[in-house]
Amino acid sequence: MKRIWHLARKDVAIFLTDPVAIGLTFIVPMVMILVFGFVFGGQGKDALSELQVISVNQDAGKGGARLISSLDKLDELRIIEPIGKDSVKIDSVKAAALVAKGDYSAALIIPRNFSDGIKQGEMRAHILEDTRDPVTAGILEGMMQKTAFEVFPMLMPSAMMSGMMDSSATFGFNRDLAAAIEKNFGFNLPDSGLTFSDMIPEEELLGNTSSGGGPDMGAMFEKVNQVKRTQVVGQHVVNPSVSHTTAGTAVTFLLFGVGAIAASLLREMRSGTAQRLLLMGATAGDILLSKLLYSVFMGTFQLLVMMIYGWLIFKLQIWEHFGPMMLMIAVTAITMSAVGLVISALSKTEEQAGGLQVVIILSMSAIGGAMFPSFMLPNAIKLISKVTPVFWAMQGFNDVFWRNQGISGILFECGICLAMAAAMTIIAVIIFRRRLATELG
Repeated sequence: MKRIWHLARKDVAIFLTDPVAIGLTFIVPMVMILVFGFVFGGQGKDALSELQVISVNQDAGKGGARLISSLDKLDELRIIEPIGKDSVKIDSVKAAALVAKGDYSAALIIPRNFSDGIKQGEMRAHILEDTRDPVTAGILEGMMQKTAFEVFPMLMPSAMMSGMMDSSATFGFNRDLAAAIEKNFGFNLPDSGLTFSDMIPEEELLGNTSSGGGPDMGAMFEKVNQVKRTQVVGQHVVNPSVSHTTAGTAVTFLLFGVGAIAASLLREMRSGTAQRLLLMGATAGDILLSKLLYSVFMGTFQLLVMMIYGWLIFKLQIWEHFGPMMLMIAVTAITMSAVGLVISALSKTEEQAGGLQVVIILSMSAIGGAMFPSFMLPNAIKLISKVTPVFWAMQGFNDVFWRNQGISGILFECGICLAMAAAMTIIAVIIFRRRLATELG
């Protein structure tokens, strides 16, 4: 038993000296728990992060300003009126452009006759939304309804008075008529002893709307809620959820594919192939860049096949966006291949490369928006996600398929990805050159 105990201690010691094994055992599950916990409500009642909404107040009265001020005080919403350092307020056209661009998920437009509508029992407003984020606009409309009844307590009574219910109107008329007869003719009419409920037909009291005389509360709420919602981006998309699902899955498994660079390079070093190539005049940079070229070719082909598969199965609209899509595919293949180079340079064994690959890929895919849309992530994780190449690749694909952007519309994302690829390639070459110099003496 003592011998078994010492052997077990030996395995623990080996485990503690392997940072990749530690990462796979603890760090990766922690990252997954953190991200999925935030996305699916692990923060309890505070799980919903503050949603940012642009506001354009065109109301000629005071009602619009009161509603916006009250909405901004809610924990769920942050109402943004001025944009930019100069604090210039935007109009509805600029607000729609910002939503279409993806800077915000929704914009609230308060019309000029908002205050007049409140007096008539109507809350008139217009929500411009990006339906790729179905949460923000829905919560905004719900919070508007709740807040309007609190800020404007006479909103529902005004709606009811503007469409007076027949039963109550008849009762009031009969009561006033009896009072006038008693006053002008000098005698008292006999008290019937009937209450208001006695004078209303039983069918109306029990909710039988077939009689047509009872109050239609559904119609009252429809009259109050005059909020219109307009989708300003993605109207052309046949299957909205497929574009993100296809691109996210393809990018994630592309990362697993380019991880083969590490295994291939390490096999060549172990077998002496790399050393023989160096003796033949090749440099460390030549060896790595040849692996990069191979990975870019295979990655481009893999992504293209996945997009065609999405078109065949889910009608993904690849032919309408073929040029921008191919550019984004090529840039993504280059960038993710550079990630594979870094894994190759940092790994000393094939087993270590496999473990490091899983750590990096799952972490980047989770926080970069490949597993689920980035709008579902808390603001803190959104900031972290912007340092990952997966985030910018997904932004590019979303701009192509969802926002109908051409080549000029994805140049920024392409530039960020290529800059990251260049930096990672330089780092990988430097590390690999030092490793070869050390190992070859």
